[in-house]
Amino acid sequence: MIEAAAIIAAVIGRWDDFSIILAMLLLNAGVGFWQRQKADHAIDLLKQKLALNAKVCRDGQWQTIPARELVPGDLVRVRLGDIVPADINLLTGDYLMVDQSTLTGESLPVEKKAGELVYTGSIVRQGEMDAQVTNTGMNTYFGRTAKLVEEARTQSHFQKALIKIGDYLMLMGAGMVVIIFLVSLFRHQNILETLQYALVLTVAAVPATLPAVLSVTLAVGAGVLAARGAIAAKMAALDELAGMDVLCCDKTGTITQNALSIARVVAFDGFSEAEVLRCGGLASRAEDNDPIDLAIIHKIEASAANDFQKDSAILSFKPFDPVSKRTEAEVAMKGGAPFPGSPRARPRSSLS
Repeated sequence: MIEAAAIIAAVIGRWDDFSIILAMLLLNAGVGFWQRQKADHAIDLLKQKLALNAKVCRDGQWQTIPARELVPGDLVRVRLGDIVPADINLLTGDYLMVDQSTLTGESLPVEKKAGELVYTGSIVRQGEMDAQVTNTGMNTYFGRTAKLVEEARTQSHFQKALIKIGDYLMLMGAGMVVIIFLVSLFRHQNILETLQYALVLTVAAVPATLPAVLSVTLAVGAGVLAARGAIAAKMAALDELAGMDVLCCDKTGTITQNALSIARVVAFDGFSEAEVLRCGGLASRAEDNDPIDLAIIHKIEASAANDFQKDSAILSFKPFDPVSKRTEAEVAMKGGAPFPGSPRARPRSSLS
């Protein structure tokens, strides 16, 4: 309606009205464009920080290239700590323990073996395998999901309210303009003079500053969120967030710390909580980044058992085996003392 008012003002030569209406339109569009550009720029910076490199076999040699240069059919190698750069089909190697929390919300890693698919964005927690790239970019499982979210077209309560107001004003303004034209035809008045009256009614019926005020208000809100580390790609989302009373989500909503913790230790008869934590700590290694190992270590650090290794030495350590479902360590007590809680009180004991 504001654009229609600008056109009518130009037709009848009311350039002062035309300039004011045009300025309002440009202000509204400029604020929206500026805010969207800021959000897109911030998102691009985040993408650059998350840019992945992939170890790929090209021309018979292993080399490291940006993940964006991968193509289906490439032979890649993934190992502990790597972020899977594309959808891959595992070929050779024993196994992988893959953290798929970005896709499924599950905290525990999933075991993958040769012949199974691993999706882009997953994190390798254990193991090393060679694999063949099957999909890249927006054709990956994660990319298709992101594309569905991007293509979703829904109207917020804010937009619905504006549309409702606009429809009401359009109907009211259009009805009054029709009445004026009918009256002018009946009275045989000048058409240009009638257009002037129509312009007055159109401008009066439309709150010309409303879009500009709303855009500026939402832009200020987006700035406040940006200062707190939240990026609003669409300004209409700000009103939805402001009107939210209760947020409900299930465990796959990934609104968690994605970390396990031990709430309580229940020991079998003959063992104490401290002995259980000690055995668990000796059979855990923080450098493996295993979620269960880290939960045990954090529990020990929060308790009075921080010195659980002072009188023992780890002779050998076997990381998590997906077949036996165990992590094992062989421990020897210093000075030949019996291992606490060991059934045979041996100076050397195997823990799992």
